[in-house]
Amino acid sequence: MKRKKNIEINKLNDLFVRFLLGKNGNEKVLEDMVNAALRDFNFEEVKDLEIIDPYNLSENIDLKESIIDIKAKTKDNKTVIIEIQLCGNMDFLKRIFYYISKNIVNELKEGEDYKQLSGIISINLLNFNLDFGDEGKPHRCFKLIDTKNHNVDLDFIQMHVIEAKRFIEIIEKSTIDELKKNKLLTWMKFFTTKNLKSIEKELKEANPIMTKVIEEYKRFTSDDKLMRAYDARDAFLVGQKIMLDRERKEGIKEGIEKGIKRGIKKGIREGIREGVEKGKLEGIKEGRHAEQISMAIAMKNKNMDIKLISEITGLSIEEIRKLRPDGKKL
Repeated sequence: MKRKKNIEINKLNDLFVRFLLGKNGNEKVLEDMVNAALRDFNFEEVKDLEIIDPYNLSENIDLKESIIDIKAKTKDNKTVIIEIQLCGNMDFLKRIFYYISKNIVNELKEGEDYKQLSGIISINLLNFNLDFGDEGKPHRCFKLIDTKNHNVDLDFIQMHVIEAKRFIEIIEKSTIDELKKNKLLTWMKFFTTKNLKSIEKELKEANPIMTKVIEEYKRFTSDDKLMRAYDARDAFLVGQKIMLDRERKEGIKEGIEKGIKRGIKKGIREGIREGVEKGKLEGIKEGRHAEQISMAIAMKNKNMDIKLISEITGLSIEEIRKLRPDGKKL
């Protein structure tokens, strides 16, 4: 059964992305998206991609918690992994490393020649921003490099991190010529737009593969079975995001409370320490003053000149005159 008209959906929903990029017959679509990311760093492009474990509606119709990604092989046996993540934090980078490592291990059976290992290209589309402590780049790529000479690297892995939200401002300012030169911009414009119809013509002009992409999008959004699967997946992802936001808020609240408690304890400790230090200083001052008085009394008992006593002890003449032989003031 077909829906009467197309609707706007979240194009970064991982179920839709797997339908678009991981379906048999859409290899050229996947290839264009992968090469758009590789071209952004002047890397060698891939050809003749073969999709591994292609999208199958019957396996995804009731999908909720399963991890969805797209895996393909290049003509020279490199592995390409596409993953979508709608919410998260810096810990997601560890997950990327885990998937890369897992794929490397799975490539070889025990005892096989390491020469058979091929490179891995990991492309991760994020619908949230990571905090690397810099100005924020929309597309980053991590490789194994020589820390002293960045021009020397081991081309075993490429880990691309594409933060879709950071592209929005760039896309809004991009001309049609800039879109034609940088196909990654056309992909990000497609994924982030909330009104596909308004930019449909522009996308097709800038990147010919967008004709096929938009056809697939319309096919997906007009199919009841596909949209039921999308709605179920979208509901799960929204719930996941709500839980993550709640955990983050609770973590911040707990952190503030712990910080206040630590601050109070620290304040008490510092207050005690400060009091002790002040006590020490006061004790030293009192001890010195007592010593000055003792010296002044001894000198006064020997009928020494008061001015001389004042110079030696540092006590004022008036203070020395008031001293009695027993140390008390007159």
